[in-house]
Amino acid sequence: PGPALNAKTYAAWAKTLAAHAYEARPLEVYACDSPKAVSTPGEVEGDFRARLAQSAREGRDTEIAALRQKYASKITTLTDQVRRAEERVMREKAQVTNQGLQAAVQIGGAVLGALFGRKAFTATSIGKGMSAAKSAARAAGEQADVGRAQEGVEVLNQRLQAAQQEVEAEIARITAEYDVS
Repeated sequence: PGPALNAKTYAAWAKTLAAHAYEARPLEVYACDSPKAVSTPGEVEGDFRARLAQSAREGRDTEIAALRQKYASKITTLTDQVRRAEERVMREKAQVTNQGLQAAVQIGGAVLGALFGRKAFTATSIGKGMSAAKSAARAAGEQADVGRAQEGVEVLNQRLQAAQQEVEAEIARITAEYDVS
């Protein structure tokens, strides 16, 4: 036909065809901004939402796994430090008990020696009394060591809890970020 030989008519026909397709044959396509996804032509909205939910779960799980991997060494280190600090507290408590028993035995020996010895106040009995007093002072010093060790455990426990809370906050943020609703 004659109009087909004219190149300008092709542009007009293209516009007419596009207008007809737009008005007579609409195509419903669903879009989501957050993961930048578009449904396929003919895809039902429910299927599109299910596909989005699945991809969001996979992305969330991947990020959470990476986050846990990132904090794993820090939490493991803190857990080991807490364990070692608790062992130190137990060791210090055992030393306090041991020092207390030694001080009690030395004091008892000094008192019994002074009471039942041949002479009440000799250089030996005074020396034993001084030694017993030093043992009692060492026991008191050991008690202070226990207090410091317990403070160390508390500080490490607080650091561990802070790290765990930080991980949980990040997980909550990631979960909210991947909410498909």
